[in-house]
Amino acid sequence: MTDGDSQQKAPGTLPPVSSRDRRSKPSVGLRSSDYLSMRPLMDWLAEVATRHVHGMLLDYGCGNQPYRPLFEPPATKYLGADVAQNATGTVEIIVRPGEPLPLEAESIDTVLSTQVLEHVTDPPAYLREVSRILRRGGVLILTCPASYMLHEEPNDYFRFTKYGLASLLSQAGLEVVEIDEAGGAWRLMGQIFINHLVFGRRRTVPVLTGIFMRIAVPACNIIFGTLDRLNRNEKDTVNYMAIARKA
Repeated sequence: MTDGDSQQKAPGTLPPVSSRDRRSKPSVGLRSSDYLSMRPLMDWLAEVATRHVHGMLLDYGCGNQPYRPLFEPPATKYLGADVAQNATGTVEIIVRPGEPLPLEAESIDTVLSTQVLEHVTDPPAYLREVSRILRRGGVLILTCPASYMLHEEPNDYFRFTKYGLASLLSQAGLEVVEIDEAGGAWRLMGQIFINHLVFGRRRTVPVLTGIFMRIAVPACNIIFGTLDRLNRNEKDTVNYMAIARKA
């Protein structure tokens, strides 16, 4: 995505970050530092979200389109929209900051929005635009963080509760079908701990530090993932994942 102060100030627009800083593929391996947050999200997209996809799909804030293989098919056509071309040149719709999508009202069957809402300066305006372009009975597939470290700074503005998210969707004219949690408190605590290991200030010892990190990250993923399955408390979670329908 592109830079510029005007993009940061424009309400309801997509986040002004470089496409090279966006995810290119899901991080679902045990050696990944965001496995604990991404594994349940990927499972939900594959097992739950794909059942609701139909017709023409718009990936709104698509970045490098890491989830495209999941949805093409079942979508009959897949379109990507963002404020700038991505690293692979697959964004079909470039959105001018501060302007609506160049799409007719009620022209899209499914909208996909993954980890975008926290980077939008005006989430209600973004969701109203989703509602505008969705056909009657059209579906929004939305994921966003409940608790996660600052990322893509400074374009990181919001975190959401399930009730706040439901309220925003309702105000935009979208009926909530379901809102699911991406794991519980143990998974969240593990993700926070790994983020600290990876991004926290620390003294480094050549070779030994690299060996420690190669062992510590997968070990934490296994331990905290197992604890989360054994003792689930979903009042704390990393991400929310929602299906909403235009009534």
